[in-house]
Amino acid sequence: MFRFLLPILLTTLALAGAPTAGAQDTPFGPVPTPEPTIEPVPGSDEVGRGTLYLIGAAVLLGVVGIGYAISRDARRSLTADDRSALEREETADRTNRTPSSTASGEVSREARARARKQRSKAKAARAARKRNR
Repeated sequence: MFRFLLPILLTTLALAGAPTAGAQDTPFGPVPTPEPTIEPVPGSDEVGRGTLYLIGAAVLLGVVGIGYAISRDARRSLTADDRSALEREETADRTNRTPSSTASGEVSREARARARKQRSKAKAARAARKRNR
């Protein structure tokens, strides 16, 4: 029982002996005036534009360096299966490219089919909304 009372008693004695804040003794007393702040001399601590550009270039170089290191490490840690799958994807991308005529403004057959399907879905949705009014 005394094991629990002793910490409580010691805490109570410590808090009872703690000094109170002096500003709270008289709440209607005069308000203390704040100390004046010292204004820095203009131009003494000014950072130049060149310094800011140098810092920005260093940050950019750091980010690019970290990205390069991460991608290089990722390439090194590929397994043989991953490398072969990556090569298969690259060759499939090269063989499935559309002819250069599509770059001149023509749309591929698959794109036209997708657009036709999208339009028919939109038309069916509009008709369903009209029926459910």
